[in-house]
Amino acid sequence: MLSSLSLSLSLSLSLSLSVSGGFNIWAITPEERGKHDKQFDSLSPTLGYVSGDQARKFFLQSGLPASVLAEIWALADMGRDGKMDRLEFSIAMKLIKLQLQGQPLPSSLPVIMKQTPVPSMTSSARFGMGSMPNLSVMPAMPMLTPLPLALPMPLIPDPLSISNSSSTTSLASNSPKTGACDWAVPQSSRLKYRQQFNSLDKLMSGYLSGPQVRNALTASNLTQTQLATIWTLADVDRDGQLRAEEFILAMHLVDMAKTGHPLPLTLPADLVPPSFSEFSLSVSLTLSLSLSVSFEDKLKENFQRGSMELEKRRLALQEEQREEERRRQKEREEQERREREARELALRRQREEEQRMERQKEMERRREEERLKDLERQEVHLPLERQRRMEWERAKRAELQAQREREQRDIERLTARKRSLELELEAVGNKHKQISDCLREAQSKRRVQRAELELINQRRDGRIADINSLQLQFEGVCKSLSLSVSFSGGGVSDMKQSVSEKDLSCRKLKEQLDALERETTAKLCEMERYNRDMKELRERQRQQQAVLEQLSRVKAEKVKELQRRRQEQEERRRREEEEQSTVTQSVFHLTSLQHHHCAPLTFQVDESTVREPGWLYGSYGGKSGWFPESYAEKINKDMTDPTAVLTHTTAPPCNFNTTVQESSCVEDTFAIAVCAWTANTESHLGFSKDDVITVLEQQENWWYGELGENRGWFPKTHVSMVTTNNFHTDPESGDLTFRAEDVILVTEKEGEWWKGCIGDQSGLFPSNYVKPKDSDVCATYIAQVTAACIATTAEQLSLTPGQLILVLHKNSCGWWLGELQARGKKRQKGWFQSSNIKLLEPNSVCQVIAMYDYKAASEDEMSFLKGQLINVLNKDDSDWWKGELNGVMGLFPTNYVKMTTESDPSQQWCADLHSLDSMSSEERKRQGYIHELIHTEQTYLQDLELVLEVFYKPMAESGRLTEAEMAVIFVNWRELIMCNTKLLKALRVRKKTAGERMPVQVIGDILSSELAHMQAYIRFCSCQLNAAALLQQKTDASPDFKLFLKKIATNYRCKGMPLSSFLLKPMQRITRYPLLIRNILENTPVGHVDQANLREALERAEELCSQVNEGVREKENSDRLEWIQNHVQCEGVIEHLVFNSLTNCLGPRKLLHSGRVWKTKSSKELWAFLFNDFLLLTYTSKQFSSSSDKLFSPKSNTMYKMYKTPVFLNEVLVKMPSDPSSDDPIFHISHIDRVYTLKADSINERTAWVQRIKAASEHFIETEKLKREKAYQARSQKTSGIGRLLVTVQEAVELKPCKPNGKSNPYCELSMGAQCYTSRPQNDTLNPKWNFNCQFFIKDLYQDVLCITIFERDQFSPDDFLGRTEVPVATIKKDQEGKGPLTRRLLLHEVPTGEVRVRLDLQLYEQTPLL
Repeated sequence: MLSSLSLSLSLSLSLSLSVSGGFNIWAITPEERGKHDKQFDSLSPTLGYVSGDQARKFFLQSGLPASVLAEIWALADMGRDGKMDRLEFSIAMKLIKLQLQGQPLPSSLPVIMKQTPVPSMTSSARFGMGSMPNLSVMPAMPMLTPLPLALPMPLIPDPLSISNSSSTTSLASNSPKTGACDWAVPQSSRLKYRQQFNSLDKLMSGYLSGPQVRNALTASNLTQTQLATIWTLADVDRDGQLRAEEFILAMHLVDMAKTGHPLPLTLPADLVPPSFSEFSLSVSLTLSLSLSVSFEDKLKENFQRGSMELEKRRLALQEEQREEERRRQKEREEQERREREARELALRRQREEEQRMERQKEMERRREEERLKDLERQEVHLPLERQRRMEWERAKRAELQAQREREQRDIERLTARKRSLELELEAVGNKHKQISDCLREAQSKRRVQRAELELINQRRDGRIADINSLQLQFEGVCKSLSLSVSFSGGGVSDMKQSVSEKDLSCRKLKEQLDALERETTAKLCEMERYNRDMKELRERQRQQQAVLEQLSRVKAEKVKELQRRRQEQEERRRREEEEQSTVTQSVFHLTSLQHHHCAPLTFQVDESTVREPGWLYGSYGGKSGWFPESYAEKINKDMTDPTAVLTHTTAPPCNFNTTVQESSCVEDTFAIAVCAWTANTESHLGFSKDDVITVLEQQENWWYGELGENRGWFPKTHVSMVTTNNFHTDPESGDLTFRAEDVILVTEKEGEWWKGCIGDQSGLFPSNYVKPKDSDVCATYIAQVTAACIATTAEQLSLTPGQLILVLHKNSCGWWLGELQARGKKRQKGWFQSSNIKLLEPNSVCQVIAMYDYKAASEDEMSFLKGQLINVLNKDDSDWWKGELNGVMGLFPTNYVKMTTESDPSQQWCADLHSLDSMSSEERKRQGYIHELIHTEQTYLQDLELVLEVFYKPMAESGRLTEAEMAVIFVNWRELIMCNTKLLKALRVRKKTAGERMPVQVIGDILSSELAHMQAYIRFCSCQLNAAALLQQKTDASPDFKLFLKKIATNYRCKGMPLSSFLLKPMQRITRYPLLIRNILENTPVGHVDQANLREALERAEELCSQVNEGVREKENSDRLEWIQNHVQCEGVIEHLVFNSLTNCLGPRKLLHSGRVWKTKSSKELWAFLFNDFLLLTYTSKQFSSSSDKLFSPKSNTMYKMYKTPVFLNEVLVKMPSDPSSDDPIFHISHIDRVYTLKADSINERTAWVQRIKAASEHFIETEKLKREKAYQARSQKTSGIGRLLVTVQEAVELKPCKPNGKSNPYCELSMGAQCYTSRPQNDTLNPKWNFNCQFFIKDLYQDVLCITIFERDQFSPDDFLGRTEVPVATIKKDQEGKGPLTRRLLLHEVPTGEVRVRLDLQLYEQTPLL
């Protein structure tokens, strides 16, 4: 009865709360709304809304079916716009919570859910137990009149109503003493679990979620069913979270379960937390508060509150409008003030401009008046002056004519002497040339004799080896004979016969050996004779050189004597002019008619000249003329002095800054300090820069002077002399005078008067008399310094002979403005005297050094000696340049000189001085050596091609040599061209990638890659001695052939060099590579990205040189390989095999053993050749002739065919027979798919075969192992950098075919510095699909370059080159920005066809900022 009554009471209470707007299951509390707002903000709403996708993903986390969530969305989306604001989102969350609690969804949205959340009023606020937030906020929506409640409240609160009273729960949780006596949980447990709750509630939110409580509950080791029951009982308000008292209740239930007590099905009343038992009190308080306030009171209060808010906003808006109006008024006043100031400034400037124009017009009017007066004065005295000048010119002309005749006779006499000296010099030169030709011929004969001697020595060694082998065989036969005497009588006769034959052959070999020794002795004697001849020729050459030097000294002395005579004649002529002009003269001081700021100058007056009243005739500085007497004043002198002195009232022209003082009057001497000097003793005089010192006494290097009150000695090198006549203290003496079109270097701008300088003059000048100089007004010139000059001011240039100056402007006063072109230094701009330089033509900005002496063959040519510097004036003709040497200009051949920059390669590669100046000295040298490598490689390749065009084709077409002889001389010349063409193309591609005239950062990878494919040089250099011997033999035997070679060598492209000189170039080039690479490496800084590549390239270059040297030393091995090449017919896979070349990975191919073997079953005779990389089995296609039955005989005409495919030694296993004591010399060779059972000639021969095959196989396998380990270490090494590059080589298309069937076996090699990866080869295809992945670590974004190279896998020689391409990492970064990984098709260079497709993904690490 009591339970039914409680249920009806709770239903009526729920209905009354729903009607009155109080507590309702559909109402959203402020705490729930705050929680919903946080969840809404976590979804990152856009413009206050969340989209349907965002809400859908969040709602699905509740676990409700999609159909139920769709109904909730339809109820909550009040605007039907497919998105939710904060209210709609809160409604949806409330509906989801009620649905999870089992409450069915309403058919329509309740009105209470659309209202603003109403805070709950607790009993504590009613009865003074504390204040709760938002207690005064009342609902804004109208509410119905609540129904009265007459029934008591239930003892146990309903969970749904408890969930809507969070404030009461929170208060109760914060006050654990409330109802503590009625709660069955012990006080000790409450305190312990309260501390555990506080430790878990790190955010201090007042509740714990399921994941936070899970660890505490699972630590009890209870079953999942028990833990689920405990959670259901402890979560009293069914909100999925545990508050403090709920957590304490849950842990108390865990303790009960662990002690063995059964868990109750429903929560007993004594275990209900105290905060939840006070729910009836809070409900009654809320209802009483809602009943005490009527609807009209609430409406009126809300209206008053809204009116007050509107009034407040209206006042704030008016205040903002007034503030905006005040601000605009201030802006208008400020704008008017600025406009008024601008107008005033413009008017002031206009008035100043008008005043300046008026002053300028007045000055021009005065100048015009003065000019007209000067013209009038000149017209009066013009006829008399003209007559005097004509008479003086006639006398001067006659004197000059006589002097010219005298000089002409001297010149003719010296010219005749010069011609005779030149004839003598030419005769000596011809003699020197003859001696040089004889010397070269003797040297060539010596080389040939040395080659022949080496051949003879080799033959002798071979014969000695044959004799030793025959002796060993003879001893073996003797031993076997002694053993078999007792057994076979008939065998003894046979044995004796064989012994006699062996003795006969030994005697023959000894005779041949003696003949060889005699021939060797004769050759040695002949070489000694040649050495003596060469010494005599060298001695004669030294004597001729001494004669040449003596003649050169005589010529130089004659030239100096001629110059000295000319100078004496000029000095004599000058003295005569001075004597003629020094008649009775008076000394005057002349004043200028132009300016009044300069000092007086001394002027010599000829009083004997007939003159007009008021005018005087005088001279100054070598010039004579009339001047007005009123402008000068006579100087007072003794009667013995025939000169007179005049004073003046105006100053002399500014052109005459100095005064020529010829009177004996005493004047003060002053010196200006050009730099500071500190006195070391008491007798010294110290001073600062620009101090004026009065000089009292002068000695050789020390002067005695006075400065202020101090006197003392000082060095004269620290001062410059001035006199009282050119030193002024007038405040207006600092003005600068100039002429129209002059250029002034402005040093300071201040007001209308600026400070500037022209040459050695500096001072003030009006700014309205000048205008800015246009940069393109005048053309620039290049000038060369001829005389040294030291700058006296900071605006002047200090010059050294030979320097180059860029002339910027030419002033009429003789001071020019220019820029000093000094490499390696900062460019300087300043003034210099035009008399110290000479202008050069536009193409003359370089110098060359003579490598040989040259004698002019015509009048327009010039002669020079070795080592002289020639100034190049014109380069229009590539073979003949125009130059200047010691004042003599003419043409000279370019192949007789070299550029001066070759001594310093840092200046060869770039003509831009600014680019060179921005680099360090080490980098300039590095780039110079790289340029030298590329340039010399191009020249060397041109020489190789020249040999084919100039020598090979005419010799082949003439028929003077057979094809075999041509092959001996030129060997594999075309292969050399192919090797160096690939290298040059790779270098050009790298240079093109870097840019023309731009530095090349990385080159070592190309060198290390291409030097590995230079195996053709091994064969050529090993055959070079045979080629030289054959060529010399043909030349000596056939005069017609010798004349033919000389005729074709006259081609201008050969530059006078014979064929033998060109045949030496490959050997010279291959030995030059280590030197060039070492120079580049030495100038590469430590840590540079190219340093590791250059070290590897240097190792390969030195290894190649050692291989070539070894090939030359192992001439016998090379000859035998050449013999095999000519006598073994290769078919199938080895059709194009070159025996005398490099192997794939073991260096040069070597013949380790050879001989005859038989197959065991068929007894077929085979000839085996064991190389260091494979074993070749052959059979004879033509039987040996009776005359030669040995391998490698030059007279042998036997041909061999390949029996089976060659057996590679890294795939072979050699075994002895199962019974090693057997006398049958059998051994087994096991390959991958077949086994050869072979029989040797003897047991010893079998042992030799087995041991050598085993050793070669082990060496091959070990070499491959080391190669793989090196590549693995390079890839596995941990590399730090700024990022990484992921590369996927997908495929290649249209590659170059290399195999006879038109296919290839291509594989790809990717490298970046020391990092290298290699893909697997694809067999028989021109369009391989690799899909090969690798990654590279980036060290330098702007220097690292990804190199992709395609090779053809070749088992018998180094892999063939199929193309190469490069991609700078900086380009990848630029193309990938904002796009992610990119796929590119890259064209392969250095080959006619082919491209590769790669996928590139550059990933840069984030740079951690330094703290």
